[in-house]
Amino acid sequence: MKLLALTPFALAATLMGGVAMADTIEGLVNTGSGLSSGATDKNYAYTVSGGDYSGQTGYGVVSSGSTDPFPHWIANTESSSWLILGGDQQTNYSSSSDSVVTWSLSFDLTGYDISSASITGRWASDNSGVLLLNGQAISTIEGNGYTGWTDFSSITSYFTTGVNTLSFVVTDDANSVYNYTGVRVEFASAVANALPSTTPLTSPVPEPQTYALMIAGIAALGFLARRRS
Repeated sequence: MKLLALTPFALAATLMGGVAMADTIEGLVNTGSGLSSGATDKNYAYTVSGGDYSGQTGYGVVSSGSTDPFPHWIANTESSSWLILGGDQQTNYSSSSDSVVTWSLSFDLTGYDISSASITGRWASDNSGVLLLNGQAISTIEGNGYTGWTDFSSITSYFTTGVNTLSFVVTDDANSVYNYTGVRVEFASAVANALPSTTPLTSPVPEPQTYALMIAGIAALGFLARRRS
């Protein structure tokens, strides 16, 4: 049985004929992942509008799971923790009027086929909330969203080439006596297929040994041609 060597073109065709493998989308991390209580989570930025601290901006701070509003909030775990707006977990941001806190998480899909992108996960909020992908609503939490999880499953639309933004818009209902606000996010999967490489194929420069073999072959052909004539 004669074995046939693959030419460069045949090898390329073989590789291209394989099934595309999905890559994990970088930048989609759970709230407070790998951080201790009181640490700043710079993956999640926030802005406040309305309420007592309108205009405040910053990054989320990992909450302590041992004081109010726990155990009313879902308990922190090794997978994720609640993020709050500052180091003082007891601060009331909406004593006389509702406040809206927009939490933002960005990720980059440069080099990926956005039609293949998919994200699944779950989130919780105090109080209600709307989850947006690039400004498009994809999940809603009604009422007090801190007692259980709300899934956002199979997000496959509204992606854009380059930087994308998930916005967790949380409304904190006004209460002058007992009031807290925060957000919690966990991702189950986040994948997309890489686009094919556009790097042009170049022919390698022959080695000196290759030139020698080529010259020898031409000489042999010339010798045979003379003998036949």
